[in-house]
Amino acid sequence: MSVTIAIPPDLEQQLRADAARKGESLEEYITQMLVSRLSVPNPLDVNNLTEDELLQRIKLDIQPADLDEYYRLVELRKKEQLVEGEYEKLLALTNRIEIAHAERMNFVIALANLLGISPEDAMLDLGIQKSVA
Repeated sequence: MSVTIAIPPDLEQQLRADAARKGESLEEYITQMLVSRLSVPNPLDVNNLTEDELLQRIKLDIQPADLDEYYRLVELRKKEQLVEGEYEKLLALTNRIEIAHAERMNFVIALANLLGISPEDAMLDLGIQKSVA
């Protein structure tokens, strides 16, 4: 089966660079990303994970360089200095980061349930800050 999608040029460039760093073709890299996203346990399976498995899945799956770029673009947006293509890149990074945070919160809640503590206490123990949006 073949699927064609249109993505912003900056995102394509970033995906190509990430694939190259891993020694994979762009197609292999994107396929692996999709497979890993689809293989995340559904909410019913999360409660069957061990504490160690939950802790592994709570780690934010965002590259430090991507976070640095996100913060740089946010600052440029605040100053109204984004140039062509940067807004789309900021949107793509924002979506990736928000999805990663949402996914990890399912694991934080499961860990809290396993330990018999509140999700807020689990977040404090893990050093995860509440976002103040």
